Parts: sequence; C-alpha cells; structure tokens
Amino acid sequence: MIQGATPEQVRQITRDVLTQPEFQERFSWTQLVTKQIWRWLRELAAWSQAHPGSAKVLLVVLAIILVALLVHLGYTAVREFASLRTRAANHRRGGPLPALDGVAENWGEAFQLARAALEAGNLYRAIWITHRILLSALDRMNRVKFARWKTNTDYLRECREADAASETLVEVTAAYERVIYAHSEFDPRQAARLLKQVEALAGEAAR
Repeated sequence: MIQGATPEQVRQITRDVLTQPEFQERFSWTQLVTKQIWRWLRELAAWSQAHPGSAKVLLVVLAIILVALLVHLGYTAVREFASLRTRAANHRRGGPLPALDGVAENWGEAFQLARAALEAGNLYRAIWITHRILLSALDRMNRVKFARWKTNTDYLRECREADAASETLVEVTAAYERVIYAHSEFDPRQAARLLKQVEALAGEAAR
C-alpha cells in the first residue's frame, strides 16, 4: 500500500504503469495496416471536400494510371499465353529442346559433339551430352518432363514402362552417375554403344 500519497499522485502512478508496453493493446500487422489505410482515406476525403477542383484532377490521373496498369497486365497475360502456346507447338513440331539448352541447337549438332568427345577420349563430356540428348528425346516422346531441378531418380520414376526407352534410360543413368558423379573409369566402347541406342530413340521421337 502506498503511504502518504495524494489521490493525484496515485492517479499519476496508475497512468505511468498502464503506459508500460506489457499493458498496451497489441495489434496484428493487418490491423495496423487497415487502421492506417482508413486514416489515409479519412484524410483524403477531408482534403477532397476542401479542394474539389484538385480532387477531380487527382481522380482523372488515378483513373489513367489504373487503365494503364490494366492494359499492361492484359498485355502481359496475352503475351505469356501466346508464349506457352508457341512452346507447346514447337514441342509438337520438333522445335527447341529444353534439355539441350546450352549444349546444342538440335539433335544432329548434339550427336556430333558427343561423337567428337568420344573420339577425343573425353568420356565425361560424351556421357554428359548423351544423357542430355536422351532426356530431350524422352521429353519429346512424353515419357518424362524435363526440368533442371529434377534428379536422375525423378526421371527413372517417370519412365517405368518396361521397354527399350526405359532400359536405355537405366543404362545411361548408371553410366552418368559412374562417370559424372563418381569420376570412375568407363569403357569407351560401352559409351559408344549407349550413344547409338540414344540415337535410335531420338530417331523414333522425331517421327
């Protein structure tokens, strides 16, 4: 109990205590933002009443900006839609191959690079290109969906059907992990055989 304090001192002490952070009402950020927006709207309404001419000019400017934004959003949406349709059409017609980005423009060029790497004894590059060609062929055949973030395990899961395509994927993946990841020795003749198998699959995918 406070001894010898006047009523005014007691009220002041109470006010001081209640102003401490732990006694303050806590608002979420959404409440704070909403409160601020309402305050701005009230101030804007008051300003508009005091300056009707300027308010009309501001309204016209804001309307122009809004229309420009809507036109920009519409143009962006149409452009993206057209781009998606173009990519889909290219995929059906034999257009650009995503798996070959940064490697070659087409399968013919990619096979030349792979064969040149084999002849030069560069198994690392030969297997890497062979693997990319195979993924692009399987993508064209709708057996896998190529994406840079996917792992070899992802592609093996997608291409499970027991046929030449899945068997080739298993073999090329094993060679890839042995040469690219483990940096182990690999028979160049086996690499050449795998390249021929992939070439046959690419020919089938191109039909």
